[in-house]
Amino acid sequence: MSHPSGDRKAETRSMIFLAARKVFSEKGYYKAQIADIVRESGTSTGSVYAHFKDKQDLFRQIIRETLDSLRSRLKELSDTSPPGDIRERVSRWQPGFEAFFDYIEDNPEQVLFIIRGGFGVDEETENTIWEFFRAFASDIAEDVRRWEGLGYIEGANAVLVGHIITGMCIHVGLSYLLERQFTREEAIGSLLAVTRSLVLQYLTDKGRRELGYLPELKR
Repeated sequence: MSHPSGDRKAETRSMIFLAARKVFSEKGYYKAQIADIVRESGTSTGSVYAHFKDKQDLFRQIIRETLDSLRSRLKELSDTSPPGDIRERVSRWQPGFEAFFDYIEDNPEQVLFIIRGGFGVDEETENTIWEFFRAFASDIAEDVRRWEGLGYIEGANAVLVGHIITGMCIHVGLSYLLERQFTREEAIGSLLAVTRSLVLQYLTDKGRRELGYLPELKR
């Protein structure tokens, strides 16, 4: 049975969290004030400081929870059995890109304030964001290393491949939110095509057979 006071604290924290995301997204980190967050959330200054040390602490916690939620969702979609099943993993690229766009469409304010407002706040905040971006790339690199160990690919720098895919997703997602010069379907289709082309160049004959590609002719 939940405790009423605990429920109220959780509800208040959630209200502050939601309000802060909106205020940070609209005003940026430096222009946003605790008073703005109090007004938007309908809470009190005391309530904000009861849950967070200061504006910086609130900002960092939003970043961590936002990116951790997205990473967990993408990892859940990428799980395959057995873990090294390249055919099944590749078949999940599109659902993964779909989930990424679902996320940025459902949470545009969060994405914009993290990417546009997070850098330049302070070194610790920048490191927090970069650690998550590096973690996304690391998750992709883990697949690449596993496939190389199974003989499906060779010659790829796993870390570089991870950063290339992560970087293009972030850039395309941000452009989609800010400019809308292409549709969601066009973005996902292009991300899929580029990712396939990138991985294709490292496939061995074994990898090509596994994915249904004809082996390259030997020169």
